[in-house]
Amino acid sequence: METTREHGAPHIFISCGEASGDRYGAALVAALRSLIPGVRISALGGPRLAETGVEIVADSAEVAVMGFAEVATALPAILRVQRRIWKFLADETVDLVIPIDFPGFNGKLASQSRSLGVPVFWLIAPQVWAWGSWRTGGFRQKVDRLGTILPFETSYFNDRGFDVFPMGHPLMEDYGEGFPFEESLAKREHKFNDREGPLTIGVLPGSRRQELAHLLPVLKVTCQAVMGHLPDRELKFVVSAAPGLDPLSISSVFDGNFEISQEPLPELMTRLDLALVCSGTASLEAALAGVPHELVYRTGALNAFVARRLVRTAHIGLSNLILDRRMIREHFQEQATPLPLARNLLRWLVRPAERQAFYGDVRSVRQLCGESGVWERTALEIRSLIEAQGPAATSEKNAPVQAAGNGS
Repeated sequence: METTREHGAPHIFISCGEASGDRYGAALVAALRSLIPGVRISALGGPRLAETGVEIVADSAEVAVMGFAEVATALPAILRVQRRIWKFLADETVDLVIPIDFPGFNGKLASQSRSLGVPVFWLIAPQVWAWGSWRTGGFRQKVDRLGTILPFETSYFNDRGFDVFPMGHPLMEDYGEGFPFEESLAKREHKFNDREGPLTIGVLPGSRRQELAHLLPVLKVTCQAVMGHLPDRELKFVVSAAPGLDPLSISSVFDGNFEISQEPLPELMTRLDLALVCSGTASLEAALAGVPHELVYRTGALNAFVARRLVRTAHIGLSNLILDRRMIREHFQEQATPLPLARNLLRWLVRPAERQAFYGDVRSVRQLCGESGVWERTALEIRSLIEAQGPAATSEKNAPVQAAGNGS
């Protein structure tokens, strides 16, 4: 654990609340250490960040909730973590705060950091373009620099006065040049064309614990329906347990002939022929890997009611949003029922033209998501921001913070 600071080395605080942010944070730590000798890094983080040896001020599992009803229930724990981090920032000399996504908690953290005179470089912009565009002005006052990952976000935030750094999508670290995309595609197509051969079907329910109760029973019955449609074909179902989730929470529902896997998704994807995927980062991973899939999202009735009135985008899947048209089918709330899900998943087997169109769309998405080297580029930008702020940037609490960067 890092608790000391070498002379002249900066102190960076990283904050993430979900499994994807924890993974991204760990990758950023590696890039920062290779670029800034002696850098001290503390964090609100999960198991991946903890494995890097950074100083964990609070465990992100305590605040990793999503949805209006769920946040209300978890509020006492969230406030305890908030007080702990606020005190840490006030007591320690922190040169830069880096929130990674997770806007509910990190928005308050950014405001607190700015009030203490600590600059904020926010990575992975909140999706204000999807809902709550009225929040944009307030959000702009909380950050000095904003890292964007989706192709259309750069112009959106530039046009609204942000100092934007286009990162490229972090998933290209795993699905870029080193990923066996064409090889996996050819292998998958060979299996599809063998109408009696075995198939491996993935079930990716996501990492948000409060949504698993709504999703898991539906996904299990969907798998059983697929088995019923293909009684003579060898089927293997692999259910992904995201980092930070207790595999027992999955196996308690998916008992019997289901494999529960904790493999990193880039490794698991190469094994899959088809997939049922919860909306979120995993859905983009399935697209980048070229796995034909159905996108599924179910949540509590209150959350769904509010979402329908706030969300202003035509799609919920990230790959559909990137292309601004439908490349995969989306099944939201009451549309996400087992029999229609099973039938739509099986359509991929008998419609090769649809698969070829999907692969063409995947190639477009891969190109739009940029190149690998995201964290090395971002670490360079972080170093530049710290150097531009100068050694006095955090010496006086409540000092005004000026934005740094070139506004690219």
